[in-house]
Amino acid sequence: MTDTTADLLLAVRHGAPPIAGLGAAAPADEAGAWAIQRAVLRRVGGRIGGYKVATPTGKPPSAALLDAAGLRSAPARWPVAPGQRIGIETEVAFRLARDLPPRGTPWTREEVSQAIDACFPTIEMVASRYADMTKVSLLESIADSIAHAGLICGAEVPDWRGRDLNDLAVRQTAGGMVQVEKRGSNPAGDPLLSLTRLANHLHAFGLHLEAGQVVTTGSWTGLLFVDGGQRVVGGFGGLGEVVVDLA
Repeated sequence: MTDTTADLLLAVRHGAPPIAGLGAAAPADEAGAWAIQRAVLRRVGGRIGGYKVATPTGKPPSAALLDAAGLRSAPARWPVAPGQRIGIETEVAFRLARDLPPRGTPWTREEVSQAIDACFPTIEMVASRYADMTKVSLLESIADSIAHAGLICGAEVPDWRGRDLNDLAVRQTAGGMVQVEKRGSNPAGDPLLSLTRLANHLHAFGLHLEAGQVVTTGSWTGLLFVDGGQRVVGGFGGLGEVVVDLA
């Protein structure tokens, strides 16, 4: 069943029309959804470069693998076919300095914070393999890597530990027009708490955070779709900007 589901999702990645859902090929549980993600990654010859995570209040983390091939440094270009659109989200990400493997007790926020090598702003590129990503189940969404397409990474912030990551000014523009401009926190909460929850959540699926991996911790701007042919700029006061041209 895992291979069948991977085939359905890979077909869309290779140009087939988006699908309504997975139907009978949908995973029965979260472990099955992660198995599908890993099967897709193997089939494209990819490797795990990191993760995306969101942590809704009172619910388990929603997370997905990031293919290392989709991690790019800003400024970058991202292909968008004429007449097409792509989803854009401005986020805060971290890179790990050391592994956080399973152990007898959960990793704490302080321990995870000390395991971070760098912090930087990112723009996540979002493209679902479903015709309407809002009409599929959470497990179907996780199987599709929660619509992840790629991650554009900004410059490292040297003094990030001295900044309040729960109170940042965020701004995102497309084609020179402001889409979002506000101040506050990530709706999912403290980005370091999201990272900590992910570090412990992954162990249930035979995975763990590893040195060099990047974790992006959820959208500050919400999911906004942008037409191709535009320059998108997203960033945070004190953390810098990320620039991507939609070729």
